[in-house]
Amino acid sequence: MRCFVALDLPEPVCNHLANLGERLQRRFPVRMVDRHQLHLTLLFAGDVDDHVVDGLAAAVHAVALPPLRLHLRGFGHFPPRGVPRVLWAGLGGDDAAVVALHEELAARAAELGVPRDARDFAPHVTIGRVKSEFGALALVDALAALEVDLKTKPFAPTQLVLYASELRPSGPVHRPLVARPLPPAALA
Repeated sequence: MRCFVALDLPEPVCNHLANLGERLQRRFPVRMVDRHQLHLTLLFAGDVDDHVVDGLAAAVHAVALPPLRLHLRGFGHFPPRGVPRVLWAGLGGDDAAVVALHEELAARAAELGVPRDARDFAPHVTIGRVKSEFGALALVDALAALEVDLKTKPFAPTQLVLYASELRPSGPVHRPLVARPLPPAALA
């Protein structure tokens, strides 16, 4: 089973990102992530056996969950230089706590045989994938211009979820396997 652990975002944040992404989709060859599938991935396990899925489910139940206060913080793309392939929205706020949560999940997953990602973890939400190199430089400029309309109001992620992910021609479909609500965070 292909799976990952993520923080779900509140619906207004997902709607805001999807609405901004639609502007890009009208002008550029990008496939935006469906608003109902936007999330902050903490751990990508990939294709794993059932015993690993069970261990990840136990990890979701066992990790400490502090209240988290986040905000949207700019847009970017991977790779950071050259032709973009993935578009993302950055996150700020309690990012040290998010990194600590990622580290704890990664350590527990490593004990189950899931290899650690070689890249440094940076909290972000993948919002789209570039389908063609045509107009890539203009796309990067348009992505930067969208930051003017980015709402940076603080929000709290809603839950920690272990997802199964099925790849389909129309895009991935994520199915929650285990979900754990996050404690409320003060947003004032």
